[in-house]
Amino acid sequence: MLPENTEPRSQMDAVEPGPNPESNAVSNPAPRPVWQVRLLGTVQAERAGHCLLHWPSRAVAALLARLALSPGRAHPREELVELLWPGVALGVGRNRLRQALSTLKSMLEPTDLSTPVLQADRMSVRVVPGQLLSDAREFEQLLRAGNAAQAHRLYLGEFMPGFYEDWVLEERARLSHLFDRVDALPLLQSEPPAAHAVPEPQGSAMGQLPHHWTRLYGTEQSAIRLRELCLRQRLVTVFGPGGSGKTRLTVHVARGLKRPVGSPALQQGLDIGFDRVIFVSMIDCTEAAAAIDALAVALGIRGQDALDRVTAALSGQRSLLVLDNFEQLAGRMDTELVGLLSKTAGLHLLVSSRQRLMLDGEHVFELNGLAIPPAPFAQALPGLATATASASADADADAQSHPAMALFVDRARSARPDFQMNAADEAAVIELLHLVSGMPLAIELAASRMRNLAPQALLKLLASGESRLLDVLGRGGAQHNTKQRHASMRHVVDWSWRQLGPELVELMAAMVTFAAPARIEAVAAVAGLNLHDTRERLEQLCDCSLVQVRDSGGDTLRYVLLQPVREFAAERVAPEVGLRARARLRTWLVAFGRDCHQRAHRAITDAQAEMPQIYAAIQSAAADHALAQAVDIALAFRRYWEVDTRAGLPASVTQTLDTARQTLTDPALRCELCVLLCFSHSLDGETKLALALAQEALDLAPDARLRAHALMRWAQVVVFSGGEASGLDATLAQALTLAHDVGDLEAQALALRLQFVVAGNRDDDHVRAEALAFQAQTLWERLGHRRNAYGGLMDRASCWIEQRRLDEAATALATCEQVARQEQHATGYITSSWQLGRVAMRLRQSQGALAAFRRCVHGSWQHLRLAYVADALVLVPGGLALTGQWETAARLQGFAVAHWQAQFGPFYAELERDVRFTRRVLLHCLGATRMEQLRLEGTCLSLPQAVSLALDGKTGQEAAQGGF
Repeated sequence: MLPENTEPRSQMDAVEPGPNPESNAVSNPAPRPVWQVRLLGTVQAERAGHCLLHWPSRAVAALLARLALSPGRAHPREELVELLWPGVALGVGRNRLRQALSTLKSMLEPTDLSTPVLQADRMSVRVVPGQLLSDAREFEQLLRAGNAAQAHRLYLGEFMPGFYEDWVLEERARLSHLFDRVDALPLLQSEPPAAHAVPEPQGSAMGQLPHHWTRLYGTEQSAIRLRELCLRQRLVTVFGPGGSGKTRLTVHVARGLKRPVGSPALQQGLDIGFDRVIFVSMIDCTEAAAAIDALAVALGIRGQDALDRVTAALSGQRSLLVLDNFEQLAGRMDTELVGLLSKTAGLHLLVSSRQRLMLDGEHVFELNGLAIPPAPFAQALPGLATATASASADADADAQSHPAMALFVDRARSARPDFQMNAADEAAVIELLHLVSGMPLAIELAASRMRNLAPQALLKLLASGESRLLDVLGRGGAQHNTKQRHASMRHVVDWSWRQLGPELVELMAAMVTFAAPARIEAVAAVAGLNLHDTRERLEQLCDCSLVQVRDSGGDTLRYVLLQPVREFAAERVAPEVGLRARARLRTWLVAFGRDCHQRAHRAITDAQAEMPQIYAAIQSAAADHALAQAVDIALAFRRYWEVDTRAGLPASVTQTLDTARQTLTDPALRCELCVLLCFSHSLDGETKLALALAQEALDLAPDARLRAHALMRWAQVVVFSGGEASGLDATLAQALTLAHDVGDLEAQALALRLQFVVAGNRDDDHVRAEALAFQAQTLWERLGHRRNAYGGLMDRASCWIEQRRLDEAATALATCEQVARQEQHATGYITSSWQLGRVAMRLRQSQGALAAFRRCVHGSWQHLRLAYVADALVLVPGGLALTGQWETAARLQGFAVAHWQAQFGPFYAELERDVRFTRRVLLHCLGATRMEQLRLEGTCLSLPQAVSLALDGKTGQEAAQGGF
């Protein structure tokens, strides 16, 4: 609820003419105030020669709006805290209000302005009289004075677009209601209608725009673009799948395009709207004759020759005809629409449809769902959401400012008034929003389930398979209150499905196979079609909103089914058909992987784009008892993981391949798979299993090439685990010799890098280490492998750090980090940020060191590189200690040291030096007793909690600071 203020809250009171001391402001205008605050259609403040458009935070903008709405009132500080940060502790809220108020005063009272604008004391905040004027307040004053035409022109859009706080939504709805009533209140019309105006048809009430009683979210930018399109073009189709919000958007825009009676057609050279706006629902019309009858009824026309009478009624004025739910008439009413447009020069058509009309002159405005918050960093691994449940209220408010999230919360509170979200619930809701692709109807249906389920519980039901998304997205007992085809997503999809012919149904059955957006070559292979036929049928499915097209960059488009559509189609695919389709997809992936292997580093981007499909196909192979195909896919892309990205496989995929390994009888295949699995398990810190796999690969290796790779894998596990290193030098020398003998330049470069690691970490010989890194870099340059060549430069920079050549190292590492971002190379990004932090530590640049180490933690955790996570957590305490966060540093080091040693054994020399340095700083600042107490507290943390502590509760985007 809004707090009390001096403004009238009743909608009728707000427009009732009568005695009002403020009405003199209209008839006898006072001197112009210093700042004009615009809140209708935008949020900005203007004064002579200055315009404030960009606000440091949403709280600052909201504070200005609240003060400008009631400039004559003293606003209690507690009231402002509750409005701007509902639910926050009063002490925290007061601090935030002080900061927001200080920022706002600095913006409104620059040095060239001698007059103060805001006054504040310990109890309240108010506006200095005459210093602020808001268009929202002026809009109401004009209505009270009876000047409806001027009030109409002042209303340039909804109140504070893009803000979704409760008090903003209430004020938006109140002002919008007043605006809707302007034309309906003749006592407010100060200007008589023009003498030449054509009277409205007698039955025009039948064609009035419908009124919706629920709040509208996320239409600001779409409404602006659609409004301009409707004014410029005569045939506009709002196109999108069922439940995407087409009707709500068209009604919202059409209402704003109706000119008030007596207003000019042009204002300052701009067309401002239509004389008439007529709304016609076509939901029950399946033939042109029924549609013409619906048009006639809306226009109050009776008798014969309905189409001619409709044409005559629409002539002579500038009219906007809104045809809603037109999809079943697409292709059946082309002649009539073209005739209407040809014979009525002032007629514009705004059509909402699940199908494109495919008429000449049609301009399609496509809707693809509301904006969704990015997937939370907490979802990188299970458990972090709980660990970050104490994240700041500002971060929560930022997520809930997204239209999709705001819609979910609003509808959830309709179902359960006490609905509240903590950080873990928020992470679950965001995942649900991604599942439904931001479709408004699906969001509303999912939110209605909050009556009996918490967000996390609903997500668990979907993940476990106990419920399917399609079953969840239904209104249950509320179906009698809505049109049947919008009663659930099942009904929405079913209507579209029944319009398909047999050929399109067959292609939909093939599309079910894909767990992620698919390239057209893959779709053709699974469907058993040539590319030409596949493209034509996909275009038809896109034109009826069942398939969506995604631009993945470059010249590759991808096609995907929304999850409810995919589940619906899967119900109609026979089991044997699905089995054959999945087998064809796996066959195509193997061929695609072998082609990528031949193209080497030039295929990195292509291979990376297929990873979601590859992981899903490997797991589906296990479900289909086709483990041999799972192995074929994994080995086809082995080079991508081991050479191009140096990244492990997801745990679920690794488990599937571990099972498949037991079934292999071919020694060469089993050896290759052992090498890949050894690499992946070592990155996950599973040292014993990785060593066993390396030994198995050595025992099975049938030729020199595979033996060289097996030797390197064994050496890698030993090096990074800190295990017994006897025989390590000989092993690496043998691997390098074998790789040289068979002409495998990539294997030589990989072996040289392992020798570099041994020389730098075990032997502390950084001169030799730099020489080895240079040899590896030269080989990668010979091969044209840009990202790995920069990896060699990064290795050399790590040697320069130890040689005190810090400026050279910092310059090289900054370049490497930039290249890694450009290449989307997670490993390069993680390691370069790690090394940059070490340089900053030695230069005593504490803030830079902490920021770099946090980027390293974020990247490692986001990309599931658990070995790198362990390294990064050991380094962050140093940055925390140098920035004065001693207690946090001590807790985190307590966890990080124990975790690293449990996973890998003793520290290598370089890391040991960093740990000792941090301990010395903490011992000096905290004392031995307090430091030991905090260390013990740290050992009780979980890994997700430690990551959250290292990032200081920041979201992934905040921690990344330009990462990817």
